Amino acid sequence: MFSPSDKVLVKPNLISARKPEEAVTTHPIILKTVLEFLLDLGTKPFVADSPAFSSFKRVVKVTGVEDVCENLGVPCVPLDDPVEVNGEVFQKIKISRKVLEADKVVNLPKLKTHSQMVMTLGVKNTFGCVVGLEKSSWHMRAKNYDDFANLLIDIHRIVSPVLTILDGVEGMEGNGPTNGRKKHFGLVAASKNAFALDDAICKALGIDHVVYTVQQAREKRIVPNYETIGTFHASIELPSTVSTLDRLSRTFSRFFVKYPKIDTRKCVKCRLCEERCPASAIDISSQRINYQKCIRCYVCHEVCPQDAIRLVRRLI
Repeated sequence: MFSPSDKVLVKPNLISARKPEEAVTTHPIILKTVLEFLLDLGTKPFVADSPAFSSFKRVVKVTGVEDVCENLGVPCVPLDDPVEVNGEVFQKIKISRKVLEADKVVNLPKLKTHSQMVMTLGVKNTFGCVVGLEKSSWHMRAKNYDDFANLLIDIHRIVSPVLTILDGVEGMEGNGPTNGRKKHFGLVAASKNAFALDDAICKALGIDHVVYTVQQAREKRIVPNYETIGTFHASIELPSTVSTLDRLSRTFSRFFVKYPKIDTRKCVKCRLCEERCPASAIDISSQRINYQKCIRCYVCHEVCPQDAIRLVRRLI
């Protein structure tokens, strides 16, 4: 899998500047263990990501990643310098040159729910290889959830990690990926194929039928035959955006959807949601959301550091 002197990009989940104990980002102990393994093999690892919000410098400091890299003498760099690459479904995807020029990529996702895509696991984690604010713009190009899942699959196949190691010791349930509830799962899972890993984890949780990336990967027949070693059984509370109707029929559930709503009691008017909204649907001055523009990507909920975006159900 690895050769001495391989330049190996290690891609953790560094979505935001949150402390390790909050279970939002890949835990530094997992990262440290993987880096030590790669160094022992004689490879040249470096850690890189493109956080959804906050500066890379602040994110790596708060998450504990900076300390790990400094102690091991491993470079820690932002994913920048975009190169346009074509996927099978989507074209002109701006992937960091650092990803494309690495000899190997090791993927270190976190086990969490996701208000838009239901779960974020191995396949979703490589979305961080899209440079900076380009990530938000893709919500306008792939508005349909199945389309967005296909985008994530395109990106993952371009990045093509040789190894995915899931940090599920402590993960997140509820309205993740940043404002859900921490839950202990006690799991570390590894696979050469993230489609297989995601499939196995979602099947073990009993949610494989509602996770968009898993369903699309199965339809494309890109989930390889696999066997699991060891056992994992757990339950997880899904985001409130996934209703009982979703589990029964997406035909009916599409009429009962969740929309973001600003909680004026919690909002501090930092304008992060307004700045990151790909549809320009938020006016923080009036603390209102234009639902004619809103595409229900839930980026506002994801980026809010105050958990001031509520998800409320509306009949359409």
